[in-house]
Amino acid sequence: MKKLLEIYSKGLYSSIDEVLCEEVLSLFESLDSKEHKEEMQNLFKNKTISKTEKLNFALDLFGENKALQAFAKTLFNNNRFELIPDIFRHFVEFAQKKQNNIPVKVSVSSPPSDEIKEKVSEFVKENIGPSTPINYQVKKNILGGIILKYKDNEIDLSINNKYNELKIMLAT
Repeated sequence: MKKLLEIYSKGLYSSIDEVLCEEVLSLFESLDSKEHKEEMQNLFKNKTISKTEKLNFALDLFGENKALQAFAKTLFNNNRFELIPDIFRHFVEFAQKKQNNIPVKVSVSSPPSDEIKEKVSEFVKENIGPSTPINYQVKKNILGGIILKYKDNEIDLSINNKYNELKIMLAT
């Protein structure tokens, strides 16, 4: 399945220019949100909805964008509409890697304050790059603190991590 998503993402990426890519990334990121993702899965994986209805919905979703309309028609011809929700997520990751614009993923226990966002932004600018995007995720399983992930690197400043380190030290 991942190979198929890679093929569709690569094909779409190669068919659009840089300016359009930003527009597509923005659209796909918004459609990959929790509120839209479930709706998309229900629609595009529903076998009782005809291919034509799915195509019309996809064309409406993509608006006047000719490249995305052609992409929707390709999915129609290949009978692969069920892949659309997964393609949104995969394309975003694929395009960000191609543009060397991989975001820093910041996990926190509650929505971060402006002060925390500013500190994280300064750290990212100094250590990774001034135009590196930052994505915040609220994870309820984090007791407190912050976890930063970028590519294969992770900085874990969470209370969970400190607690686990303390347990290991006390066990020896």
